[in-house]
Order: sequence, then structure tokens, then C-alpha cells
Amino acid sequence: MSSTESNSTGQSRTSTLEHAGRPLQVTELGTNEPALVLLSGLGDPASWWFSVPSPEEAGPHWQGDPRGDRPGLAPGLASVARVVAYDRAGVGGSAALDHDRTWDEIYAELEAVLNALHLTRPPVLVGHSLGGMIASTYARRHLSRVGGLVLLDMTPPPLEPRPHGPSPERLALTHFEPPEVAPHVLGDLPLVLVAPGRPSTVAEVAWQQPTATREALDSRFRQRRERHEQILRTSARSRAVWTSQPGHYVHLDTPDVVMEAVLEVWQEVRARLE
Repeated sequence: MSSTESNSTGQSRTSTLEHAGRPLQVTELGTNEPALVLLSGLGDPASWWFSVPSPEEAGPHWQGDPRGDRPGLAPGLASVARVVAYDRAGVGGSAALDHDRTWDEIYAELEAVLNALHLTRPPVLVGHSLGGMIASTYARRHLSRVGGLVLLDMTPPPLEPRPHGPSPERLALTHFEPPEVAPHVLGDLPLVLVAPGRPSTVAEVAWQQPTATREALDSRFRQRRERHEQILRTSARSRAVWTSQPGHYVHLDTPDVVMEAVLEVWQEVRARLE
């Protein structure tokens, strides 16, 4: 990787990786391995891991923090580990492509980042939403390259075809086969899933979903919980942390809970590798 900027967020290091003929922006902080590789949700820039976005920056995905100066998850994690986040194609500082990307291309992008880091130990992948789906399905394909998983209200892998629609990222959202979420498909890989412990109320989502109903919110919560429990069964060494807040951005709404979960997995993986 060629360095393009330093000290842009505290002591963070921002570099550019050439991948598939275009620049890919990678930001890191801290030094100790195993590394924590942070994978953002759909259309979210890596910078949100380092500083919490303001309402203007966060919309329409999240309400944002009006203070605009709260550190994100990465600086705290970097006190004990090497923390790495990257912008996928078309997001933040990474150039867009002119086609809808396949899952193989997305895995190759993650693989390019991991290779460029020259890690001495398998990293812990921490993925939010779509990033959690990428992390877990990548781990299934490359189990020896992943030390552990922390999945933050991950989007479960679709097992049925989905219609294509507008998206901040150009992705070919093809479905997966049922073996993707088969029991123990990840062996005993340390896995923690952090997700809301209750459904949202109508009032809580009115800013984003003004026509939402109590019945629809409850149904969505039950369906997502069932899929999350399915994900938990993919590893013999998994557990869930259910947060008190209903928001999808658990790392922004309940950072202390997520920080504790990530550090527990990091310590477990580090102990297993020593």
C-alpha cells in the first residue's frame, strides 16, 4: 500500500491500495495482533468507525450525533489492537466501478486488504449489517484466514433471490444456498453476535419510517431474530449479546456494549493463538 495521508484521525494511518485497477482507501490505528478488521454496512464509509457522524453526515441511514465530535469505536479498540477499516468500491475514499459487483469480487476486495496488511495472525472480522454478512460468508470460505467474528446486527445471508433496487453500492445481491448457514459450518470459530434485544416502537422509527406499524415492526424483529439464531448455530463457540436499544447501528447507539464484546473475542482469539 502507498501512504497518502497520516494523522488524519488522531494517530490513524490512511493508505491507498491498488485493487482491480482502482484505488481502495484503507485506514488503520494501533499495532497489536490479532488485528481487528472492521467492515461497514451498506454505503457507510470507514470513517464512521473512527468518529461518530453528525446528522448531516449520517442521513438517511442513522440519526447521527448532533455533537459531531464523539470518537467512534476504532480509537478505543486501538488501545489494545491493530484496527483496520476500508472503504468498499464506491464508498468514501474508494473509487466506484462501472458494474454491479458479485460476491466473489467483494471477497477478493477483502482478501486484497488482508494480504496488503502482512498479518502474522488471523484477524478478527467485525462486521456491521452487510459487513457482517460479508465477514461471515467470507469466513465460511476461508476459515483458516479468520481468527474470530463479531457480527453487529448483521444482515443474514439471503437464501432466496432478491429483486435488484437502488443502492449506494453497486452490488449483485444474489442469494446463497442453505449450506451457508448450516449448523457448525464455522466449526468452533469464536463468534459473537450483537443485535437489538427488542423491536422498535412506532415513535422511535417515525423519523425514517413514518408509515410503520407496530405489527410490522414486531414481525420484522421476530424474523430477524430467527435468522440471527440460525447464524449463531453456525459455530459451536458462539453467543449473543442483545442490546437494550432497538437501533440497527448498535456500534453507534450502544458503543460500550459493542466494545466489550469485541475485546472479549479479541482476547479469546489471542489466547488461542499463543
